[in-house]
Amino acid sequence: MDEIDRPQTPPDFFRRLQIISAFFCALAVIFVLRLCTTAVLKGHEREKILTKLRVATTLKIPGCRGKILDRQGNILAWTERQMELVWHVPQNYSEAEFEWSELIRFHSFAPSLPHITRLTDYLGQDITLCTNQPFSTPEIWNAIQLVAEHLECHATFKRCLSNPDLKQMIGETVVNPETNIEEGVSGLELEYDRQLRAGLFEIQLLNNTYRAILLGDKADGDDIRLNAIYVF
Repeated sequence: MDEIDRPQTPPDFFRRLQIISAFFCALAVIFVLRLCTTAVLKGHEREKILTKLRVATTLKIPGCRGKILDRQGNILAWTERQMELVWHVPQNYSEAEFEWSELIRFHSFAPSLPHITRLTDYLGQDITLCTNQPFSTPEIWNAIQLVAEHLECHATFKRCLSNPDLKQMIGETVVNPETNIEEGVSGLELEYDRQLRAGLFEIQLLNNTYRAILLGDKADGDDIRLNAIYVF
């Protein structure tokens, strides 16, 4: 019996098969490269986001004392809180010199900083960089993040009256040096001290952004409303 001749595969078929295979291999390589590139870019973006969300430092700041209002809601007494920034100069000169060079860049701090040639006289001491500044001042925020370990924010308070004639009735407050919280010592301030007194609250400053996270409940004192109307 004669052997049946099998059809011969044309050479063009193999060439086409090789071209198609090479094409799909190239597509696969491009796809893998795109995936790797996307992963790297996403990783960088994620790192940027994490950097911004990193906590620069945590501060404990006293809340403001509550307001005293008359029956009609007119404010008779309120508290204004200002911030004071203190630099604890390191004992090590190299460390102090580095932090000095960071702080000198802030225009408002420059007058408070010693000349670099006198920096050795201040090693281990405290230097007040600014006083009576709102906590939202950008320079305070930036400086704390740069030199977080050796900078400290203190809150200073001013109890304000809508009319000086109210002083005897409203009374006075003092700041407790241990807690840094206002306390009533006479008049209505003493009578309603429990309601008016504030507490400490903690905030976390985030890195590279003017944002903060409030930890815990609001610490401002409660307002009180009197039964009388005072017109001046």
